Amino acid sequence: MSAGKIRFGIIGTGSRGIGSYGRAIGEVYGDEAEIVAVSDSDPVRLSVGAQHLEVQHADTNPGIVLDNPDVDAVIITTPDATHADFACAALGADKHVLCEKPIATTIADCNRIRTAAQASRGELMTGFVLRYVPFYEEMHAAITQGEIGPSRFVTVADNRDGAAYFRRWHRLRANSGGLLVHKSTHALDIVNWMLNARPVSVSATGGVAVFTPKEWAGERCLTCDAADTCPEYVDIREGRLKTLYHDAEATSGYIFDTCVFNSEKDTVDHATASIEYENGARASYSLCLFASYTEREIGVWGDDGKVEGRDGAGHYRISGRRDGRDELRQVEVREGGHGGGDVRLLADALPVFRGEQDPVAGLEAAYWSTVLGIAAETSVARDGARMTLTELGAALS
Repeated sequence: MSAGKIRFGIIGTGSRGIGSYGRAIGEVYGDEAEIVAVSDSDPVRLSVGAQHLEVQHADTNPGIVLDNPDVDAVIITTPDATHADFACAALGADKHVLCEKPIATTIADCNRIRTAAQASRGELMTGFVLRYVPFYEEMHAAITQGEIGPSRFVTVADNRDGAAYFRRWHRLRANSGGLLVHKSTHALDIVNWMLNARPVSVSATGGVAVFTPKEWAGERCLTCDAADTCPEYVDIREGRLKTLYHDAEATSGYIFDTCVFNSEKDTVDHATASIEYENGARASYSLCLFASYTEREIGVWGDDGKVEGRDGAGHYRISGRRDGRDELRQVEVREGGHGGGDVRLLADALPVFRGEQDPVAGLEAAYWSTVLGIAAETSVARDGARMTLTELGAALS
């Protein structure tokens, strides 16, 4: 261990733990940080992660990270329903935490994490990588600099090619909280950020329109007779999927290529939500997981104008309400995961964990986006009934 480096432990050696955070620490931030311990519930995947990251301390018992005095900060990239227990244990040991979103899948667990974070000497950060993408950064800057006046209303259309979510653990609310929690907390955080306000209620409706049962489909891609014709076929016997998932089936019991159509599921493949905020602002959010392209479209209206755009277009538009402004502003499109957000998130985390600055998205951002997603899923399950977040158990502080 080199003096002065932040020493990380990673719980969850899947693609995010290894390919995103682990690789960035080793290849980009090696002068400032190092990985000293890793854990995963599956021994095969754990071995792959330990070898790839060149880490000696590896165990299926998460105590190798959580109880390790040499670990300063814990990265959590396990399935969503496990986040709360790991985060609370790390915070209870006064370690810093970088937790993938969402921080939890129930409001009770969100409250538990908030209590643990408030009592800890460690700092909690969440994987809100979109805040570090130039498109969103510059739109937000235009709003905070008063170019459209106070923001009043936001619309977001979340277009995703989301078949993968219906073959994996995300499709069950018990694991992910539902896709309005697992996936939508990214966009919901951006909405909260653009409006600079706390959400108070939501009404949402949704269902499954495309990923419905098909007679011609089998139970999984590997044994399906429709492999040559299915539009969602995936071969897990090759490359990264073979190493992390196919080879680990015997020990983990986890089937990565469950049929997207015939899989058991209790979340949505499309939904729309109407959100109200404490300052009177409102937002409209739509999620489509069978879109023909993967891109978010966002518009923010203020008293004096509007900012809008697609997050992959390389520009956004700003227009004035009465002064004739109408301008396309170019933004940098960066390479890397989430438009370069993965690497830049870690660039923010390191000085935060050194006590040099506050996080761009800390405890409260993580709390309210997750609570909002959970409330939206609850509303869908109750046929669109408007859910007040505090009535569902959310705490104001």
